[in-house]
Amino acid sequence: MMPPAPLRSKRVLDLSQYIAGSACSQVLSDFGATVTKVEPASGDPARTLGLTRFGSTFFRQYNTGKSSIALDLNDPQGRRQLDMMLGESDAVVMNFSPRTLRKHGLDWESLHAAHPDLVVVLISAYGDGDPRTAFDSIAQSASGFGYLNSDAGGAPRISAGYPTDVFSGLYAGMSAAMTLLDESRYCGVLVDVPMIEVAMSALCGSAMLAGAEEGQVAHGVGNRDAATAPSNTYACADGHAYIYAGLDKHWAALQPIVKGDEADLAERLADPARFDSMIEGWTATRTVDQVCRQITALGIAAGPVSDPMTALEEIGRMRPGAVISIAQNGEAVPQFPVYFNGSRIHRTPAPPRPQLKEVP
Repeated sequence: MMPPAPLRSKRVLDLSQYIAGSACSQVLSDFGATVTKVEPASGDPARTLGLTRFGSTFFRQYNTGKSSIALDLNDPQGRRQLDMMLGESDAVVMNFSPRTLRKHGLDWESLHAAHPDLVVVLISAYGDGDPRTAFDSIAQSASGFGYLNSDAGGAPRISAGYPTDVFSGLYAGMSAAMTLLDESRYCGVLVDVPMIEVAMSALCGSAMLAGAEEGQVAHGVGNRDAATAPSNTYACADGHAYIYAGLDKHWAALQPIVKGDEADLAERLADPARFDSMIEGWTATRTVDQVCRQITALGIAAGPVSDPMTALEEIGRMRPGAVISIAQNGEAVPQFPVYFNGSRIHRTPAPPRPQLKEVP
């Protein structure tokens, strides 16, 4: 079976910069849409970040399968060309501030008046019309995630990997695709994606329910799982392993192995550090591989704390072509992480930086 491509007849313009909007239009491209990246003369600013001999890893990670064109939106001719392209498109993806949107006539009201059938996807810090801006790290912090992700001493921490950007892009891509495929739709739609709400929903999760119902939420506890105990990273003779042994059935199996105390979940949650020390006293004398093999044999989830290169090599042995494929010129191309009857969506490299051309 070939992977599904329900958006094969759809045309999308991506005017966004950096990660979230790019991830959104990448998803649309993955499922068949023809996506054109519209960049300023200097290129998407993401092209300057994380450089290797093949260019920016930041840009290439989220812009596979697209073509690209450079337009100067401050030039009337460039703006007219954009309007012509908008008229031929089914959707446009943007992450500009309200001021920039109004300046270029790209706000929802102007676009809807000129292109009434267009699906407009707007990714912003706090939603359409709010002038505040935010990068991923700000959204992680302001959403409560930095607090929930605190270390054991209570110091807030944000996560690597730009999860708010990526989740915002995925939510935007899913929402845009569903809108484009809705046969009952008879006019354009504004798909408004506030990053702060995405961070609160996707990163904070059930803590938001607890806060709304109980009026308080505990700060993070480092790598320790907040809902179960013992579940944490543990030092081994040659590295670290994560062991998820927090449920009663798990502790019942592990307790005699580590010579721990009998205790129910409430008792373990009351003093998780004590139970962590019981496990680490056992893991410290064994290798990561020994620990993971013995723990998983008990029916308990465990895994090594791997560096990215080791993880990539491991998944490559298990599933050739997973995560990254290597083009003939040696360029690494990120791949779609879902299979359809064993087939994967094949991503092609991100486009090179376009050159600004004279518009007739």
